[in-house]
Amino acid sequence: MEAYKVVFCHFFFFFFFFIPLLSSAASNNCSTSYCGRSFNRVQFPFRLIGQQPKNCGYDGFDLRCASQSTLLINLPSSGEFSVRSIDYRSQTIQIYDPLNCLPARLLTFNLSNSPFSASYFENFTLLSCPNDERLASYYEPIDCLSCWISGHLRVPLVLFRRYDSGFTYQLDEDITLTWDTPNCKRCEAVGSSCGYANSNTNMTTCFSNLSGKIYK
Repeated sequence: MEAYKVVFCHFFFFFFFFIPLLSSAASNNCSTSYCGRSFNRVQFPFRLIGQQPKNCGYDGFDLRCASQSTLLINLPSSGEFSVRSIDYRSQTIQIYDPLNCLPARLLTFNLSNSPFSASYFENFTLLSCPNDERLASYYEPIDCLSCWISGHLRVPLVLFRRYDSGFTYQLDEDITLTWDTPNCKRCEAVGSSCGYANSNTNMTTCFSNLSGKIYK
């Protein structure tokens, strides 16, 4: 009778220890995806709609594959932007306007309700001028905007940048955004994958790319 109790206790311990480990490892069953021939790999916290299940990405990090191998991301208050690059180590993403008229998009650009932010914003003023009016050389025309549009822009920048004239900044550069949550920098630094710790939490952890085991 005593021997039976010992065996039962060992099985009981193994059962409750093994189940959470399986649950954690299962959340990392998400292979890297690509959009056509795009060089951008899509991995946690991002996920590619239609190719990766919902548990492979964090809320707000859904990407869509468009024609010509173009990745698109939808910012809830600003619409869709094309993705130029994703740096998982620094947790930055470069986006641009797929219609090549970023100044028009910046007029209503808003990062609220998204997980992304910018390190710094700089204010710009748009001037509306007649077509036949020749401007001073330090004013840059924006050809893709109609001449009657004018307004104020808050342009997201990664770092503070100064421009000699203060007027010659071309508003056609990519926007670089960052994210803090989830924080997977530790995983990237040691060459492991990042994912949900288990299916019942938004907490993340690091997984070995070879064995699927968890790194604490």
